[in-house]
Amino acid sequence: MANKKKIMGLILGIVALSAAGYGVKSWQEAREVKPSIAWGSVDAREVSLAFEGAGRIAALTKEEGESVQKGDVIGRLDTGALEIERQRAEAEFEALDAKWRLAEAGFRDEEVAAAKAELEAIESELVLAKKTEARQEKLYASQATSVQNLEDVRWRRVALEKRRASALAMYNLKAAGLRPDEIRQAKAARDAGAAVVASLNYQIETASVLMSPVTGTIRTRLAEPGDMTSAQRAVYHVSIMNPKWVRAFVSETQLAYVKEGAEALVATDTTPPIKARVGYISSEAEFTPKTVATQALRTTLVYEVRLNLEDKNNVLRLGQPVTVDFAP
Repeated sequence: MANKKKIMGLILGIVALSAAGYGVKSWQEAREVKPSIAWGSVDAREVSLAFEGAGRIAALTKEEGESVQKGDVIGRLDTGALEIERQRAEAEFEALDAKWRLAEAGFRDEEVAAAKAELEAIESELVLAKKTEARQEKLYASQATSVQNLEDVRWRRVALEKRRASALAMYNLKAAGLRPDEIRQAKAARDAGAAVVASLNYQIETASVLMSPVTGTIRTRLAEPGDMTSAQRAVYHVSIMNPKWVRAFVSETQLAYVKEGAEALVATDTTPPIKARVGYISSEAEFTPKTVATQALRTTLVYEVRLNLEDKNNVLRLGQPVTVDFAP
């Protein structure tokens, strides 16, 4: 009795396996012959990241295969020399700022009063010198003094007149204040100093910091701390994993099944179908790429189609061959 049960179980198992194999074979055959089926591979957009500035790399925080979020800081340059330069530029800016503020405020009342007092003192000396010169001229006319004495008082009067002219110009300058052009010149120098400080701040805080602009996965790390780098040298390659791309190729007769924005199903031999959406259809035909796993002739002309899909469980691998059904 027990032997009969074993035999019956074995027969049922063989039948079940045969049915399953027939079902898989039938599904594969249906997939192969369905006219809306195309072949392609999984792809992803890739971003090459490089420092905006040049210098020695101080730190890189991510390894290959690690995920990154948009805005994550993943590298820094050594900014020691730039920080010293910034300190010098900040000191120069403070001096220029002080000069501009003094120019804008003009001269103090005390400075104007001092210039006026200096002018009045010289004018008093000049009045006395003129009187002395007049007396000397009378004495010289009566031959009561020498030519030397007359010339001495005359040259003193001339010197005082020149000093008065200089003192008057200084008083007028301080009373009127600086000219608008001089104030603008001081402000322009101050603004130039501010721009130098801002440029150094940018180099230290932005150009020397490597920040991921996307959410994705580090595909390649191309440098190490201590390496010299520049804006022309990529440090990381980051793959945007969501959404992923699928590149498929369809023949001219299949174009009727493909529409921009239409839904499609993407599947592999090991994963269930995933919904995708057609985003791009090439306007020019090309020869079928050798990487496309299709039974059609390799020399047939096909059109590239790009689909976007959400692979939340990350079951599709980059470069993995896929089958796309444009009429699921």
